[in-house]
Amino acid sequence: MTSALVIQNTRIEGSGLLGKLLAEDNFDVTSIHAKQEKLPKSSEHDFLIVLGAPESANDELPYLENEQDLIRDFVEKEKPVLGICLGSQLIAKTFGGKVYSGPKKEIGFYHDLKTSDSTSRLFSEFDSPFTVFHWHGDTFDLPEGATRLVESADYPNQAFQYKTAVGLQFHLEVDEDMVRLWLDKTQERIEKIPYISPDKIRSDVDGNISIVNENLKKFYKNFKSTFD
Repeated sequence: MTSALVIQNTRIEGSGLLGKLLAEDNFDVTSIHAKQEKLPKSSEHDFLIVLGAPESANDELPYLENEQDLIRDFVEKEKPVLGICLGSQLIAKTFGGKVYSGPKKEIGFYHDLKTSDSTSRLFSEFDSPFTVFHWHGDTFDLPEGATRLVESADYPNQAFQYKTAVGLQFHLEVDEDMVRLWLDKTQERIEKIPYISPDKIRSDVDGNISIVNENLKKFYKNFKSTFD
């Protein structure tokens, strides 16, 4: 893999630390803002990354439908796809999985994710359970033929693989600035969720962001070794 296409679905959800790791590895990275820009063809890139957004994969939006077409095309060409949050839901939906509201919103640092498939290299060297950052309310059923990689008590499908596509319901790519920006932009909304405390999330950043960053580095190394 030498060329990566990054699809942003909202400007405040960038590639974060993942983008820095790609740059350090001398990837030729093209970032597209899907709401405003036309998606390139799959033949122009080796690797597709689809990032998150507040929208649902069930929203009938032309740009999300175009992303599903692109995801399908990459997988048919046996090229790797990484979907994060909304991106993971789009992968699931593209290949027949149902997307729907989860039992409760997960926002903040969580420490209860467990690896499900010991044969996969993607989460090797991870503790089980391990720490991630969450910001989602939807979940999905796995497409037929997919493999569950990570689970939690409330969300059994936290990560999965379908052929060359890998979906992560959670965020490993975030850095401190991204977390604080998301909180700044949504403070009033999430204060209305009785079991979510923006102040608690802010206070959790210092003690947890380095753990999430290290988990991303492990995942990135494993992903590259799986698909190179």
